[in-house]
Amino acid sequence: MDTDHTLRLLIVEESRNDAESLANILRNAGMASRLEFAEDEEDIEAALERQTPDLVLCAMGLETVSPGEVVELLARRDVPAPLIAIGETAGEADIIEAMRQGAADLCSYDQPEHLQLVTRRELRQLDARKQARAFESRFHESEKRARMLMESSRDAIAYVHEGMHIFANSSYLEMFGFDDLDEIEGTPVLDMVSPEEHARFKEFLRNFSKEGSTGATLETHGQLPDGKQFDALMEFSPASIDGEACTQIIIRNQAGSSKELEQKIRFLSKQDVLTGLFNRQYFMEELELTVTNAVSGSENAALIYLLIDNFKDIKDNVGIGAADMLISDIADLLRKHTREDDIVARFGDHSFSILRKDCDHDSITALGEEIRQAVEEHITDIEGKSVTTTCSIGMSVIGENSPSAHETISRADLACEVARSSGGNRIHLHNPVVDEKIGKERDQQMHALIKDALEQNQFRLLYQPIVSLQGDTAGKYEVLLRMLNDEEEHILPSQFLPIAEQTGQLAEIDRWVIRHAIQALAEHRAGGSDTRFFIKISAQTLLDEELVGYIQECLKTHRLPGDALVFELSEKVACQHLKQAKHFVKTLQDLHCKSVLEHFGTSPNSFQLLKHIPVDYLKIDGSFIHNLASDTDNQAMVKSILDTANSMHKECIAEYVQDAHSLAVLWQSGINYIQGNFLQEPSETLSYDFSGEVA
Repeated sequence: MDTDHTLRLLIVEESRNDAESLANILRNAGMASRLEFAEDEEDIEAALERQTPDLVLCAMGLETVSPGEVVELLARRDVPAPLIAIGETAGEADIIEAMRQGAADLCSYDQPEHLQLVTRRELRQLDARKQARAFESRFHESEKRARMLMESSRDAIAYVHEGMHIFANSSYLEMFGFDDLDEIEGTPVLDMVSPEEHARFKEFLRNFSKEGSTGATLETHGQLPDGKQFDALMEFSPASIDGEACTQIIIRNQAGSSKELEQKIRFLSKQDVLTGLFNRQYFMEELELTVTNAVSGSENAALIYLLIDNFKDIKDNVGIGAADMLISDIADLLRKHTREDDIVARFGDHSFSILRKDCDHDSITALGEEIRQAVEEHITDIEGKSVTTTCSIGMSVIGENSPSAHETISRADLACEVARSSGGNRIHLHNPVVDEKIGKERDQQMHALIKDALEQNQFRLLYQPIVSLQGDTAGKYEVLLRMLNDEEEHILPSQFLPIAEQTGQLAEIDRWVIRHAIQALAEHRAGGSDTRFFIKISAQTLLDEELVGYIQECLKTHRLPGDALVFELSEKVACQHLKQAKHFVKTLQDLHCKSVLEHFGTSPNSFQLLKHIPVDYLKIDGSFIHNLASDTDNQAMVKSILDTANSMHKECIAEYVQDAHSLAVLWQSGINYIQGNFLQEPSETLSYDFSGEVA
């Protein structure tokens, strides 16, 4: 730990004098500390409200509280501070008992040097964990930023070697009037530049090659096939293709008002159309950045999640159009009561979120109450009718111990649920102890919602294309699942599948997916296509001995050949249930179905697993695909997987392909298939054109 840092110390002891004695032991070792003393759970709760400790010392044998109970309390509040137990003796049996209760170690009162050494060790580990979380957050944020940039771009991209084209993507070919890649290969890039710019362009290329630049831009005049010229911004960066060094060129048409148009498109991509506020995607991106900064200690922030009370009744009474007017009015209220630098977004159909930086418990609570009161007092006039409503507001503070952005918004959402379930028109600041009970009740509600969805077909299937980079034009889609709530809004699998797993509903959901996917595929193939579906199988379903018989029955009912289906097992599930996975894959072969091992490469013995499970495809884990163009470690991992897979005659799929640069690296690597939002987001239709060029 930084020697300039004041140690925030929580000591649970019989008396303050005993606590001061322990604190002095650490101060004598040069560790400046700020002490919080506690005798029981109530004192601990109050101390945690005042400050988040770096270290907790807890005496053994107290009548009021045990080290184990303190550890549980810290866990409920998501406080990562280590706990060191203090005892009269520190024998082997005493140490084992203390660690069984969750203590990092046990030190005795009569060995102060041992306490000093253990404290330094635990604080070093705590610092390392904090740094790891900060680096991980920054890593995910950089991935997100890169992904955003490339997802919003459809620019023309080409690779040139010694001034000649060796590759160009479809946008580039379309821009310059070529039908296929063969027509442009070997064509000088100079042909794409207006004649009067040739001399300057040649000089730029010579300098770029000599200087070995990592990137450069050139504003010039491009020339189209019909002789027309346009203002072009060309971006150059070193690259390689088929092992040959070359230059990547991205051309952006700057003609006319394209710069203004690009700025407008970029703004609209962040904006909710109805309200003019930011949209959910942009809000989550900003929240991720804020959590990253908070974890690194550079800033604190707070979050508001607002839900309109009884919105369904309002919509049913006044109609969708009038309800939209109410939504717009509340958006205007939020603008009026927030600062210019606040991030205010429409988060859902009738929910909003606000991110305020440099904010603490008191100020976010004051803002929440101000907004609640403003919504309650507002009257919306709609075609001569007056409509009023209230709202429930949940709040969460973002500090250095905050988890991920998704967990942070979940906490605010849970706090909002506490306010709503208490009658609505209330605010509530997230409290792990109070909200835990509400969370359990919400899990029970989700369990009931899943049950209703199974009985009333309230699930929906979405499809995401899996596209070949090696000329295979047969249609392949991964089948994805969404659940509908009472207001016909999609609920993501991450929200309901963990509950389904806990309640034993996961296998039944998988059967629903298998049955309806086979039915949908049979209907689609009736039109003459040879489309295949990739369907995920959970661990609970894998353990179902009647699973293969059920698949066979569904295939027979809908007269669908087995080779139209590919079943996906995660590498983790296959490792945990190796015997069942081996039997499942081999039995699938009897039905002529194929199989894939997804999230491949995440275990130390990934390829060893293939000796037992003869799958047809490997789906490389998305963590190795993110930021692939600039991450040499990920590039090496992907190359290693591909080389070994080729030697074993396995085809590979790259999942979560989110940007053009990663796609370019994958294309050069010779991978078989790609999947991700850069190609197409999940859709309810089977409309992807598999005959088109991808690269």
